[in-house]
Amino acid sequence: MTPEQLLKELNEFTSSETIHMYLIERKLKSGAKTKDKPSLKYDYIPLQISLSDELVPIVRGMLSKIIEKKIKEDVEIKDYEVIDDTENKLMTYTDLGKITGFQEFLNTRLGGEIKSIKSFEEVNELEKSWALCYGFYNKEKGKWLYCIKKLMPKNMVVNIETSNSVTDAIKYGFTSLFDLDTKTLKPFNGFSLNIEPSIDMIYFDESIYIFRKKGFEDITSLTDEFEKIAEELVNELEEIKFIDGLTHVSSIISNKPAFRNKLIKAKSIGNIDFLKTCKSIKTEFTRTGKKLNIKFSFDKEGNIIAKDEIDAENIIKVLCEYFKEGVFGGKVFESPAGRLRK
Repeated sequence: MTPEQLLKELNEFTSSETIHMYLIERKLKSGAKTKDKPSLKYDYIPLQISLSDELVPIVRGMLSKIIEKKIKEDVEIKDYEVIDDTENKLMTYTDLGKITGFQEFLNTRLGGEIKSIKSFEEVNELEKSWALCYGFYNKEKGKWLYCIKKLMPKNMVVNIETSNSVTDAIKYGFTSLFDLDTKTLKPFNGFSLNIEPSIDMIYFDESIYIFRKKGFEDITSLTDEFEKIAEELVNELEEIKFIDGLTHVSSIISNKPAFRNKLIKAKSIGNIDFLKTCKSIKTEFTRTGKKLNIKFSFDKEGNIIAKDEIDAENIIKVLCEYFKEGVFGGKVFESPAGRLRK
């Protein structure tokens, strides 16, 4: 599908009259265990927030502009990759089986009975306010389009309740609202919800279109999944016994998510498995180091030494093919992205 075709389809939804807004709660499934995969152990519960007639055109217009700005004529539509540094792109994600919990939310919970939020207490009691979701219904197609944005809970909801106590008023002052319809100042009782002019992903026709990669990974709990996978990969490296100073590698992937993803990339392209059959790790790293002007150190058994986090970063960069040599001019480039040529 071309960007023009995609934008035309999306506009058929965003111009529709029916718009719903939901707050998504993420909560641990009953009986879930610590060792369970993050994609399996969470439930995502939609809670409807009713929009006033005044807000509907504002929300519709805001989301339409966001979509139009992202999906331009020259935008590249490509499949999702754990690491990708292409700037002008729109990623697609269709392997919903890898995000099972969120898949259930998209395919089942959004189409089921949904409770409405009526008070701040209901929001405050949620296990975790996770994301905002906007739904557009196209009557002719009989389908929904969903726009989803990850929330920062601290800045999301502010409870404002004016006390009737004179003592409290003297002590703390109070918040009031000037009603333009009645032209009177009134007590303000309710809560405000911060709505940012951005979205992280769109879902329709059983496909996800990713507007912001980090937001999408957080929403679907892939970020949690990557952390767990990276821990397992460190254990795998320990079993291979080729690094002296693995604690520095472990520290790097814990503190720098970009290196966590680089380690996952190294596994996906087969380089960690290559270490298991490699006849001389010292020879391979020495050859690579000379080409890249990186000096690696080795112990008497020929294992590579990570003396500090800089060494650990260089080892991970080499494993994930961070450095790439140009076919034409032979120049070496630095980029974590790249797809294996088929």
